[in-house]
Amino acid sequence: MIKPEALRPGDTIGVIAPAGSVDPADLARGVERLEGMGFRVSPGASVTKRLRYLAGSDRERAADLNRMFSDPGIAAIVCARGGYGTSRIIPYLDEDAIAQHPKILVGSSDVTLLLNHFGRRFGLVTFHGPMVAPNFGKQPSPLSEAWFRKVLMEVFEGPVAVDGVRGLRGGQAEGPLVGGCLTMLCSTLGTPYEIQTDGAVLLLEDIDEAPYRIDRMLMQLKAASKFKNARGVIFGTMPGCQPPSKSDYGLEDVICDLLADQAFPVLYGFPAGHGGEQVTLPLGLPVRIDGNAAAVTLLEPAVHSKGGTP
Repeated sequence: MIKPEALRPGDTIGVIAPAGSVDPADLARGVERLEGMGFRVSPGASVTKRLRYLAGSDRERAADLNRMFSDPGIAAIVCARGGYGTSRIIPYLDEDAIAQHPKILVGSSDVTLLLNHFGRRFGLVTFHGPMVAPNFGKQPSPLSEAWFRKVLMEVFEGPVAVDGVRGLRGGQAEGPLVGGCLTMLCSTLGTPYEIQTDGAVLLLEDIDEAPYRIDRMLMQLKAASKFKNARGVIFGTMPGCQPPSKSDYGLEDVICDLLADQAFPVLYGFPAGHGGEQVTLPLGLPVRIDGNAAAVTLLEPAVHSKGGTP
């Protein structure tokens, strides 16, 4: 996997909107937050555009991403938000520009498709993490900012020390991390962008999906043999996915039932993806998960220092 260069204070972060239209107020607050963290910010031309539910046309959104990869003054690219539409820009991407200028790309939700595609197509380490409008703007979090800095600036490897994670099944496993938004991963099945999970640790997260819909999507992944050769699963905090409070079961019971025939460790409640806090996680690089200790460890740095080996 190709590791991008680490971020440094004063670097310029390019902001793109590869999917849905962006709330201007949340975007402005997010940009201000990034600037307060010591970065310069360069928004793409289509970030404030609106075409139905999209941030401009497919070609406009793709052009922003292409320009950010080609521009030597842009050190990292952080997506403005998710929503819908990332899959529509892939046919218009400048693959030469992306392959020749590897750099940090951060996003989540609908951007899941782009992150995993870049890993498979270009061998590029990408980052499942906070986005400008929802995470830095609408719901700023000290934890999200701290892990954004640690993973992207400090050439960090080691345990990810966060609260609230639980082990639903014990044991240890190692493998490259793949995945992201559960809905998006299911949408890739049967397409050229289908998620590859053999030998991998799978990250799954979503928001506002009833337990029966989580059940349905997990069954779809299971029927597609996506758990058969996986090494383990990390579930996010899954906000809005629990049954009504008077129910005699929880989402965790649904997960345990569906994965009962799998031997790998399973974690639940990791702060990644939708929710108020988000740890930046490198996709494509090896992690260790421990179901007994409810722990995740990054086994190598995800970025290299200036002049280091990609």
